[in-house]
Amino acid sequence: MSASSAGYRFDGLAEFISRRGRVRLVEMLLGAGLSSGQIAIEVGVTPRSVRRWLNPRETHPCNENLDRLIELALRTDPNHVHELLIEELTLFAKLISDNFIEK
Repeated sequence: MSASSAGYRFDGLAEFISRRGRVRLVEMLLGAGLSSGQIAIEVGVTPRSVRRWLNPRETHPCNENLDRLIELALRTDPNHVHELLIEELTLFAKLISDNFIEK
């Protein structure tokens, strides 16, 4: 039985990006010169939400907002985004390998 047939939604790439990776993505956009207000407009949230995303103990972008952040980041600095996403996916794969695959 697939996840979709069981009533679960699969959000694609966003499912594999950690809280830390989400914060790094926002930091990258801010470091590229965008303001929290500009990011907020592009993503469809308030500037306060963007600022709160910088504190991983408070909140982080949901998968839908993360997809919008990734799109914005790819337009802003595609090489940096690719590096960040590869690091995140590599970490995810290592966690699976270390914890769930018999050696």
